[in-house]
Amino acid sequence: MKTDFFFPVLFLFFFALIVSCTNGPVQIYPENPHYFSYKGHPIVLITSDHHYGAVIDQDFDFEKYLKFLSDNEMNLTRIYPGGMFEPTDKYLKGNPLGPRPGRQLLPWALSEEVGANPSLALPGKPSYKYDLDKWNPQYFDRLKAFAELARKNGIIVEIPFFNGMYADCWPLMAMYHGNNIQNIGQYAAEDCGLFTTTDDRNKPVMKYQKAYIQKIVTELNEYDNIIYDICDEPSLQGLPDGSITVNPDSMVAPWIIEMKEAFLQAEKSLPKKHLLGQTVQNLSPDFSKDSWCEWLAAEYVRPAEKALNMNYGTNKPIVNVESNYFGTSLTKDPYTADAIRVEGWWFMLSGGAGNINLNGEYYRENESGSSITRSQIAPQRKILKEFMDGLGLSGLTRFTKISATPDDAICNGLAENGKQYALYIFHGSHDSEWGANFVPKPGNYVDTLTLGDIPEGVYFLKWYNPVSGAVMSSEKHNWKGGNFTAITPPYSLDIALKISSHK
Repeated sequence: MKTDFFFPVLFLFFFALIVSCTNGPVQIYPENPHYFSYKGHPIVLITSDHHYGAVIDQDFDFEKYLKFLSDNEMNLTRIYPGGMFEPTDKYLKGNPLGPRPGRQLLPWALSEEVGANPSLALPGKPSYKYDLDKWNPQYFDRLKAFAELARKNGIIVEIPFFNGMYADCWPLMAMYHGNNIQNIGQYAAEDCGLFTTTDDRNKPVMKYQKAYIQKIVTELNEYDNIIYDICDEPSLQGLPDGSITVNPDSMVAPWIIEMKEAFLQAEKSLPKKHLLGQTVQNLSPDFSKDSWCEWLAAEYVRPAEKALNMNYGTNKPIVNVESNYFGTSLTKDPYTADAIRVEGWWFMLSGGAGNINLNGEYYRENESGSSITRSQIAPQRKILKEFMDGLGLSGLTRFTKISATPDDAICNGLAENGKQYALYIFHGSHDSEWGANFVPKPGNYVDTLTLGDIPEGVYFLKWYNPVSGAVMSSEKHNWKGGNFTAITPPYSLDIALKISSHK
């Protein structure tokens, strides 16, 4: 009798365990914590993304945008859910994070009290203040419609609740004293950096920041395709003269702690638990060793490189969530489709879990991108994702025992030693200012690679063209062990290599 009872119970236990692993929100891949898993499978996250305003800009056709991502096998997008947005058309005309006046759709309900910033109203119409104690059902309908459509298209939605504040943005925010009936946010544009601190002048704001986090988390709890981070560049303070100062960690870290507590408290009573992360190595305190910080957001080439070097050992997924802004470059150097490709391959083959190309070719009434996106960027992102999907992620780790001749070649890789290797080589340099991107250097190249300490075995090499995805050449080596040398086929800018111990 006991045996008859035991086996059905055991079966139900393991069935429930399998279901829990194959369903539910995005989680850390249990076999390799440098990657995520979703629906029971390890995933890498690759995309070319709009500028985060798909939900708050009522005029942005996110159905068209998400379809374009899905059609090109991209599986990640990023949205700001209302805690920070930008003046109309900042950076470029049609920027969805800078909606037209009166077309901003925010989480809070409008009151009947006029006097808010005129940019928050339709031209010629009264500008009503927000009531921060009431929510806007229309906003949450659109937010959930976006999350649902992304889910149906196999797209993960990354949501940072806040961004470090800019002086030209703060007077537009719902939490700015002139725009809400609660009269909170009593500080001027030049003091906008207080928004991500526990300064006494921001204490009344923090009450509503926490409520906003809790509401977003509650409304989106049913969606498995969501990951969160607290704040993008929380130490940043963009001043009225266009300069940027940086708040010290001692001012910002306590605020982040309080915001993450609001998140954890909200999810505590909810059925589904979602991943929470925080930016590292770019205008943010480093919480990479804290257990609550389950994944790490990095940005731009130099800070992302720093994150890989300093934080990879914490065994958490690192996602490059923001690149230089294609179409409206943050640097003086030209930012091209080649630079986007190089940065994506470099980061993913250095141990990254995901990569976002911030792309100014998506904007209002142009949600499928322009010619360069359609003909170069999106197809090349697809090739990168297919290359990564072809690797066995469970055993991969960074492989640094690589050298190249000539020494101006930049080479990086992943390995499961003795089983599989994936390498990427390109020629270029960091941009001339602060390392926002790489500057490619096309030419005619044949490089010699040396890989250290390769075990004895039979290895099959395939050289790939990252532009087309085509196999350029294949080789077989009966290796006796030790430092392994490989010579690239001729190439013009970049080349990738897969090595396996079987065909």
